[in-house]
Amino acid sequence: MHRGKGIAAAAVAAVMLLLLVWGSGSGTQVLSSPSGEAGPPASPDRPPATTNDIAAQTTAANVLEPAAPALDWLMIFFAVVCLAIFVKIIQWLLNRDWEESEAPDEDELVDDLDLLLEATSATARTSALTEGEPRNIVVRCWVALEDAADASGLPRDSAETAAEFTRRFLGVWDVDEALTQELAELYREARFSRHPVSPEVGDRAVALVGNIHEQLRASDTRRVEAEAASATHSTTGRDGESS
Repeated sequence: MHRGKGIAAAAVAAVMLLLLVWGSGSGTQVLSSPSGEAGPPASPDRPPATTNDIAAQTTAANVLEPAAPALDWLMIFFAVVCLAIFVKIIQWLLNRDWEESEAPDEDELVDDLDLLLEATSATARTSALTEGEPRNIVVRCWVALEDAADASGLPRDSAETAAEFTRRFLGVWDVDEALTQELAELYREARFSRHPVSPEVGDRAVALVGNIHEQLRASDTRRVEAEAASATHSTTGRDGESS
């Protein structure tokens, strides 16, 4: 995660903490009266308060006073709950893999495409066929794609499985999702099932890898053509400005 984002998250947490502390303390009330003013002064027409009268007034005041402290405790409890929620949010922000939102640069994309072209090349397909067992052929075809994805510059979400990440990696290059989905299903069947895998399944996996390779080639061709067109447009624009 970038350092600036961590600092910003920490600043938000600090501000919220200060607001919560201020809010919990703002309801504090002064419950005691000034000394020497226990009650109104005695008038000449009224006899001075007796001990029983003072005791009755004190009892009535004690009955009314607990409402303010109860309110203070409620605000403190609410502040603690809010603080716990904000701490969890800050922890999630700090632990999040922010790099996942950053796309790889052009050089990394070219390198990633080279990895995929190599993993799906005729040489790789022939090597998979030498595994002999259809189950091993299918596994070899898919694992080669997973290895290419792992070696790429595409950031991986911590919640993604290896298969999900590989499928997303292939999607960057406009590979037909149906091809990737079918090959992934063949891999799961070959990898985790107990029943025998037919030779036709192994041949189908190799054919799918070949189709993926052709789509990668087409995507690479479109990329090269787009770069050439962009370069031509830039040159034409400079020539027009100079004239």
